[in-house]
Amino acid sequence: MADRPYTLLSCGMSIDGYLDSPHVTRLRLSNAADFDRVDAVRAQCDAILVGAATVRNDNPRLLVRSAARRADRAARGLPV
Repeated sequence: MADRPYTLLSCGMSIDGYLDSPHVTRLRLSNAADFDRVDAVRAQCDAILVGAATVRNDNPRLLVRSAARRADRAARGLPV
Protein backbone atom coordinates (compact mmCIF):
# COMPACT_ATOMS: atom_id res chain seq x y z
CA MET A 1 0.00 0.00 0.00
CA ALA A 2 2.95 2.32 -0.43
CA ASP A 3 1.15 4.11 -3.27
CA ARG A 4 -1.62 5.35 -0.95
CA PRO A 5 -1.42 8.33 1.41
CA TYR A 6 -1.29 7.79 5.14
CA THR A 7 -4.56 9.09 6.58
CA LEU A 8 -5.31 10.00 10.17
CA LEU A 9 -8.82 10.68 11.42
CA SER A 10 -9.41 12.76 14.50
CA CYS A 11 -12.85 13.43 15.92
CA GLY A 12 -14.39 13.93 19.31
CA MET A 13 -17.58 12.14 20.29
CA SER A 14 -19.82 12.63 23.29
CA ILE A 15 -20.58 9.68 25.56
CA ASP A 16 -24.02 9.41 23.96
CA GLY A 17 -22.54 9.20 20.45
CA TYR A 18 -22.85 12.76 19.17
CA LEU A 19 -20.21 14.56 17.09
CA ASP A 20 -21.97 17.91 17.28
CA SER A 21 -25.01 19.69 18.61
CA PRO A 22 -28.02 20.94 16.61
CA HIS A 23 -27.49 24.34 18.24
CA VAL A 24 -25.60 27.20 16.59
CA THR A 25 -22.99 27.37 19.35
CA ARG A 26 -19.97 25.10 19.01
CA LEU A 27 -20.06 21.92 21.08
CA ARG A 28 -16.65 21.45 22.68
CA LEU A 29 -16.00 17.78 23.33
CA SER A 30 -12.33 18.17 24.29
CA ASN A 31 -10.27 19.88 26.95
CA ALA A 32 -7.10 22.01 26.74
CA ALA A 33 -4.78 18.99 26.95
CA ASP A 34 -6.56 17.28 24.06
CA PHE A 35 -6.52 20.45 21.94
CA ASP A 36 -2.75 20.65 22.56
CA ARG A 37 -2.29 16.99 21.55
CA VAL A 38 -4.26 17.60 18.34
CA ASP A 39 -2.09 20.66 17.65
CA ALA A 40 1.04 18.49 18.03
CA VAL A 41 -0.33 15.93 15.58
CA ARG A 42 -1.40 18.71 13.19
CA ALA A 43 2.16 20.09 13.25
CA GLN A 44 3.38 16.75 11.86
CA CYS A 45 0.82 16.61 9.02
CA ASP A 46 1.12 17.83 5.45
CA ALA A 47 -2.58 18.54 4.92
CA ILE A 48 -5.86 18.81 6.79
CA LEU A 49 -9.15 17.69 5.28
CA VAL A 50 -12.45 18.97 6.64
CA GLY A 51 -15.99 18.73 5.36
CA ALA A 52 -17.75 21.56 3.56
CA ALA A 53 -20.30 21.92 6.37
CA THR A 54 -17.46 22.37 8.86
CA VAL A 55 -16.03 25.18 6.75
CA ARG A 56 -19.42 26.85 6.36
CA ASN A 57 -20.53 26.47 9.97
CA ASP A 58 -17.32 26.73 11.98
CA ASN A 59 -14.87 28.60 9.72
CA PRO A 60 -12.06 26.61 11.36
CA ARG A 61 -8.51 27.88 11.76
CA LEU A 62 -6.60 25.04 10.14
CA LEU A 63 -3.26 26.24 11.44
CA VAL A 64 -0.75 25.01 13.97
CA ARG A 65 -1.52 27.11 17.04
CA SER A 66 1.72 26.64 18.99
CA ALA A 67 4.38 29.22 18.11
CA ALA A 68 7.12 26.71 19.00
CA ARG A 69 5.66 24.10 16.66
CA ARG A 70 5.31 26.66 13.86
CA ALA A 71 8.97 27.65 14.38
CA ASP A 72 9.98 23.97 14.24
CA ARG A 73 8.09 23.52 10.95
CA ALA A 74 9.73 26.65 9.51
CA ALA A 75 13.18 25.40 10.60
CA ARG A 76 12.52 22.15 8.72
CA GLY A 77 11.49 24.07 5.60
CA LEU A 78 7.79 23.20 5.93
CA PRO A 79 4.90 25.64 5.51
CA VAL A 80 3.67 27.20 8.76
